[in-house]
Amino acid sequence: MIKGLAPKEKDYVITEKSDERGAGRLQIKVYPSGIISFQFQYYIDKKRRRIEIGKYPLFSLADARKRFYQLSESVALGHDPMVEKGVSQAEQKLLNSLATMHELITEFIEYGETEFAASTMKRLVNCFNHDLTPFITDELSINDFIEQDLARELIYKVYNRGAIHQADIFRSNLMSMFKFAIDYDNSPARYKLPNRYGQKINPIRDINIQVPTNANKRWLNEEEIKKIWHADDLPFIAQQYFRLALALGGQRIEEVYKSYAHEYNFEDNTLTIPRERIKVRDRGDHVVPISPLAVEILQEILPHRGSTGALFPHRDDPTKPAHHNTISIAYARWCKKHSMPSFSPKVLRSTCKTLMTKAGVPIHIRDILQQHNKRDVATVHYDRYDYLSEKIDGIGVWDKYLMKIIHETG
Repeated sequence: MIKGLAPKEKDYVITEKSDERGAGRLQIKVYPSGIISFQFQYYIDKKRRRIEIGKYPLFSLADARKRFYQLSESVALGHDPMVEKGVSQAEQKLLNSLATMHELITEFIEYGETEFAASTMKRLVNCFNHDLTPFITDELSINDFIEQDLARELIYKVYNRGAIHQADIFRSNLMSMFKFAIDYDNSPARYKLPNRYGQKINPIRDINIQVPTNANKRWLNEEEIKKIWHADDLPFIAQQYFRLALALGGQRIEEVYKSYAHEYNFEDNTLTIPRERIKVRDRGDHVVPISPLAVEILQEILPHRGSTGALFPHRDDPTKPAHHNTISIAYARWCKKHSMPSFSPKVLRSTCKTLMTKAGVPIHIRDILQQHNKRDVATVHYDRYDYLSEKIDGIGVWDKYLMKIIHETG
């Protein structure tokens, strides 16, 4: 019986009939997320009340009926199960005064429109309209949303359709919404005023999309590089960034993906990454030699640059660089299609680190190329040598090795 109850667009309740009056009813509530909950409905002083018994399958129908008979007997004797459970009338009144989930969503969006970029809000609203609001009722309380673990159910509903990156974005949006609720209730302006949302702890913080792993563990081997390099089913930007990132020795994502055409000097074959876009700023701008292979790749990319010179322009606003989520999604989809372990754009940096050493690039030159920060006093305060000739030598060794990988037959 229970397994046959299919979810609908809105939650619905099935009430079991009973011949005994005044003893309450056993109800089965089915939520759009697929969660099934047993609840006890009864009347005290002509006021209808409901109390949850438990969720299926942790509670079987037999378990629910057993608990129902206990609660029913209590009501028949004039007791209020809700009071016995420890929920006072004052607490119930407080719970009833709090905002509903729909009100929280609406008020968070109103707040976001004044605090977040328009493009961010457009993605957030689309995310909620697609993955959140269709699955909650107008009267659903925030506490019920949390107690029923609906956030986890809805996030994994997205995850299980294969949209892993979208599930992560959805989780992040929910995390921000509940942070807004907590910050609002605890702001100085609300001191001694009744809580609007009634949340003390962010319920999303313990929901994980992926099992934590060692961030540096994944790197691409030569065979994987060759396969991705010559793939004919990767989006243009994703593939060209892949190629350029490797050819430039694995610079950080923001340093290459948000670069501009004027930063590439083809007279002395260098890329100058401005200080404000690099992680380690002690030494000023970071200069990277451009190898012959990188020049070929840039010649293919430059005709597609944005109106302000962004090498990888945003699809909706060509005056700005694109967000790296675009290529992350592209790599994840391509890997899934080709049954290859997934990788993020950050992996290209660790790939260069690993294979440069194998190619024969000295470790200290590799570290200089990738601008690993040296925290010793001499380096931080006194060493202002740019190491350009050493970088050129290192890139030369790496360029030959990379060319061998992508052109090797067999």
